[in-house]
Formats: sequence, structure tokens, C-alpha cells
Amino acid sequence: MTGQYFATYVEDLEQDPFDAIDFVERVAWRMTGGAETIDDPVSLKNKFEEEIGSLQILSDQFQNKISILENELNKDKREYINQLQRLYERNAEAVDKIKQLDATMQTVSTKVVHLGDQLESVHQPRQRAHDALKLIQHFDEFLSDQPLNSMIFTDPDKLLESADLVQKLYSISQELSKEKFQAVQARIAHRYEEVERLLIDEFVRAQRDEKKMAEVAKILSEFKGYSHCVDRYVEYIQSLFRTGSDDVYAEALQLVRNHKSKIEAIFPSPTAVIQKLILSLYTGKLKEHIYAKLRDSKDSGDREGYLVGLAESYSSILRLNKDLETLHVSSDALFLSTLTRSIFDRYLSTYQSEELDYLHAQCASILQRFYDSKKHVKKQIQSGGLQELKRDVQARLLTVETYGGETFLSEDVAISILQETKNAFNRASQLCEKLEVPKHSENILDILLKYLHNEHLDYAVELAIAGISLAEPKVSPPAYFFSVVSQNTTIVLLLMKQYEDSVLPLIKGSVVEQCVAKKWSSSLRSLEQKINLGLERQLNAIVGYIRFILSSEQKKADFRPESQQINLGASAPCQQVVCFLLTQSAAMERGCDGGNLVVLQNELALRFYKLLLHHIQQFVFNSAGAMLLLCDLNEYRKCVSQWRLEANISRQFESLHALANLLVVLPENLLDAAHSPMLADVDHTLIHDFLKLRYDYRNLKINFSMY
Repeated sequence: MTGQYFATYVEDLEQDPFDAIDFVERVAWRMTGGAETIDDPVSLKNKFEEEIGSLQILSDQFQNKISILENELNKDKREYINQLQRLYERNAEAVDKIKQLDATMQTVSTKVVHLGDQLESVHQPRQRAHDALKLIQHFDEFLSDQPLNSMIFTDPDKLLESADLVQKLYSISQELSKEKFQAVQARIAHRYEEVERLLIDEFVRAQRDEKKMAEVAKILSEFKGYSHCVDRYVEYIQSLFRTGSDDVYAEALQLVRNHKSKIEAIFPSPTAVIQKLILSLYTGKLKEHIYAKLRDSKDSGDREGYLVGLAESYSSILRLNKDLETLHVSSDALFLSTLTRSIFDRYLSTYQSEELDYLHAQCASILQRFYDSKKHVKKQIQSGGLQELKRDVQARLLTVETYGGETFLSEDVAISILQETKNAFNRASQLCEKLEVPKHSENILDILLKYLHNEHLDYAVELAIAGISLAEPKVSPPAYFFSVVSQNTTIVLLLMKQYEDSVLPLIKGSVVEQCVAKKWSSSLRSLEQKINLGLERQLNAIVGYIRFILSSEQKKADFRPESQQINLGASAPCQQVVCFLLTQSAAMERGCDGGNLVVLQNELALRFYKLLLHHIQQFVFNSAGAMLLLCDLNEYRKCVSQWRLEANISRQFESLHALANLLVVLPENLLDAAHSPMLADVDHTLIHDFLKLRYDYRNLKINFSMY
């Protein structure tokens, strides 16, 4: 087999997946040279046999190689297993040695610790004895009259060691008898003071070396002058305070925040130093700033500025306290609150009276400026049965004052007063003690009710009521009372919102809550009753003026014209009434809304219906006059149809039109007209009364007993 064929066999046999049929086809194709037909089958058979023999030889060769590779694999496997076994045995030996070493180390460490304890028990007494010896030697040096020559006293670099030694000698000397050791005590005390001064100077010089400062502070903490060291450091920090800062509270907080970590690193008792720093800031820079700010307002007579400044300063201090608490500056929970009280007690003790006096003056000033702008001198209106009776008599007998339709109400005035009281409620929640807040809030509410409710709303309603004549008006009554109602409603809504938002949260659950609620509801109810009284009088005035127009302008002859040639249209009195009603209803719609408007329109429509019914019954109508009446009633019905009337009142106007129709129909059609569905709910007596208004009633030959 040639190398070329061998390579081809290998390629064919190594195909994946292997297809035997395809392999035979390729072999046959190579044997025939790619011929389409087989000319010599015997030759092809011989070639196939040769190829099969070649494949058998190739198979034997591959089998030999496989056997050799398997033998090599088994040999390598045995060697690998032997090597693993040797490594396992070595690992086991190493583990045993580690255990032995660990046990040995435990034994040695136990002995070392025991030996260390023994050495320490021997060393400590020896060290104490050595220290005592040094103290005695140096004390002996102070006993002599000679200058101190020891290097520890003469070497400036050993100041800390000298200070520690002098402090101990000073403590010992204070326990000795003054009679025997007065001289040495004085000498040690002098050295003590000198070293203390040197330590403080050293502490000041080492401002940028925290490690050095900590060493000095630790030694100084045993000296009596340690507080001077703390004071010097606090003064140094305060010197960094920027006096021109816009927010002194933020500046103070930043100083504490920046130096807290330094203080903790330097001083052995940092909490006391931080408290000292905060105390100095509060009683120094902050107190000066607050007092100057409030003093300026006081001196200039700016009471509002004083109250605003007090509230702002107090709230700023409280925010600062809260921020400082997050830094854990003190273990005493009352430390910051006590400092705050020490600053503000003198102001908080008079705050409530200052607030109430300011509110009285400010609210009175707002109202006075408003009435001055209207050129109105406020009248004293007293309440009570006798006063109301006197007012009613004057309204009936005398000419009433309408002030040109001026309502004397102003939303701007209300907003100004409400803003003042809102600010006062906010200040009360900040500046009053928790138990005092409800009572002070009640006092503020009393001022609000006095000026906004009593002297503005109630006063305007009283003036408007007094401007409505109780006598039957001869001129068109003004409709400005509806404007009073509109403005009153708007202002009351603002007042109620402040009560809910500002007052209720401050008094809820307190002893004054029930009293305040009663006072509040009583004020609103009183105002509502007066408005209802005014609306009642306004409706009476409207109906009275309509009655005056109809009675004075409409004559009996108007509905009995001699000529049957008439101009069908609304009469002049009717047009005057409709024009007047349109004006009043427009004012009513501007002043009232919702259910109140519906009630008013229905009440006015009902009274108007009764007035028309009574007015019609004063006349006798011929057919032409009845047609004129129908024209008038159409105009009236068209006018009231624009109102939001209840169905029964609308039907009354329809029935009135049907009743008037009885005056115009021919006699032979009267029975049918009287049985009209529009008159189904009308009393038969009323129908009969209307028939009597016909000019030809006496000539009618109709049996009315059926009604």
C-alpha cells in the first residue's frame, strides 16, 4: 500500500460520524478512476480483495499500536499510584510533627507566661523602690539650701519628666508637717508653680503639634493649673470665630465640629473641654449676637422685629442644639437646654405679654387704616335685645344709611390680620413652654375673634342690616347686602382654615380645648344668625318694593281697557318689576352659591308668587285686560325660570298662568279650562275666586257647584 493510499484510508476512517457504505463507494470510485460503468467486474473484484487485504494489514498495525499504548498507560498509572502513596505517607508524617510542635509550643508558652509573672512580681517592687529612691534623693535636694543641680531640673528638654517629678513631690510635701517642713514645702511649691507655667507656655507653643500638646496636657491634667491650659486652648479656638459671618450659629457649629476630634486627641478628659468650648461660645459670641439684635429692635420701637428676631434666634439655637447633640458633645442631657435657658429666660418670661400687646396694637392699626381709607368713623354698635329693638324702630321710621353700597369688608385686611395671628401661633409653639402653649393660643385666638370677627365681620354685617329699611321701600333697595354675604363667606373660610391649621394642633387634648371650641362655634353661629336676619330683611325689602311698584303703578283700569285693539306685551310696571328682579337675582348669585343660593331663590320665588296672587285678586278683568295679564305673567315666569327652583314652586307659577287663562277663555270653554291638568292641584275655592274676577262673571250661566 502506497503512502498516498494510506493517508487516504486514514482520512476516510477518521471521519466522524463514519459511514461504511460511503467509504466503500469512495474506494470503488478510486479503483475505477471515476468511470460511469464497470467494464471488467473480475478485475474490480480482484482489486477489492487487494484492498480488503490492505485494510486487514492496516488494522493489524493499529491494533499493535493500541496494545503498546495500553501497556505504557498501565505502567504510568502504576507509577502515579506509587507516587501518590509516598506523598500521602510523607503528609501524614508532617501532620504528626506539626501536632508535636504545637504541643511543645503550648508547653513553652505556659512556662514563658509563668516566668513573666514571676519576673513582673519581682520587677514591680524593685521599680517602686527605685522610684521611691529617686523621689527621696530629689526631695533631699530640695531640703538642702543649694540650687537644684540635677539634670532633670536644669535640662529644658526634660521638662515633662521634671513636671511629673515635681507634681509627685508637691503631693508628698503637702502631707508633711508644716512646722518642720515649711521651707521645703515653699521651695517645692515655688518650683511647682514655675513648672506649671512652663508647661502652659509649652502647650501654647505646640499649637500645631497635636502629639506634643497631648503629652503636655496629660502631665498638666495632674496640676492645679490645668484649667488655665483648657482656657487658653478655648480662647485660641474662639479667636478663629469669624465675627462677620452671616450665620453665627453655623459658624459656632463648624468650630465645634472641626476641633472636636483635635480635643479628643489632645486632652485626657475631652468631654469637659468640649463643654467648656460650647459654654464659652454660647455665653460669649452667640449671646452677644442675640442681645445686640433684640436690643436694636427694642430701642427702635420695632415690636414686630423684636418678636420675629426672638423667634428666629430661639429656633436657630434649638437647631444648633440638635446638631450638637448628634456630635455627642456632652453626657449630660440637660447641658445644652440649660445653656439655652440661661440666654433666653429674660426674654421668654415677658414674651407672652409682649406678643399680646403687639397683636392688639397691630390689628387695631390695620382696621383703623382701612376705615380711614374709607373715610368712615366707626360706630359703637352694642348687642342686646333693647339695642336691636331700637335699631329696628329706627330702620322702620327713619331714613336708613346705606353708605353708598360700601360693604366695609376687605379681604386684604382679613389676610393681614390672619397673617399676624398665624405668625403669633407659630411663635407660641416655639417660645412657650409646652404646658403654656394652649392657654397662650387661646389668648391669641381671642384677639383674632375680637378684631377680625367682632370688629370687622360682625360690624360690617350690623351696618349692612341697619341699611335695610323695614318700612316698605319707595325706591329700589340696594343689593349690596349680598356682596356683604359674599365677602363675609370668603373671609370666614380663611378664618376657618387658620383655626384648623394653626389653632387646633396647639390646643388638642388640652384643658382649654373644649372652651375654645365652644367660643369658636358660638362666634360663627352668632355671625350666621345675623347674616340670616339680613337676608330675611333683604327679601322683605325686595318683595316690599315689588308690592310698591305694582300697587302704585298698576291701576284698575289697566285691565279693563275700553278698546279691544291693544298692544300685546308686558306692561310698564311688569317690565319695571322684572328689571328690578334681574338686578337683585344677579347680585344674589354673586353673593351666594350652592345650597344657600337655591334656598334664597326658592324663598324669593314663593313670596313673589304669593304677592302676584294677592295683587291679581285686587282687579277685575275683561278679555283684553286678561290678555295683558297673561303677557305680564309670561314675563314673570320667564324671569323666575332662570332660577334654580324646586318643582313644586315652578308648578305654582304654571298654575298661576293657568288660573289667569280662566279670565280670557270664552264662557262656553270655561268648564274645560277649569279642568285643565295645570289646575289639578289648585284649590277649587281659588279657581272660583279667579272666575269672580271676570268682568262678565255675573252673566255667566255655569253651574259652579261641581267645583
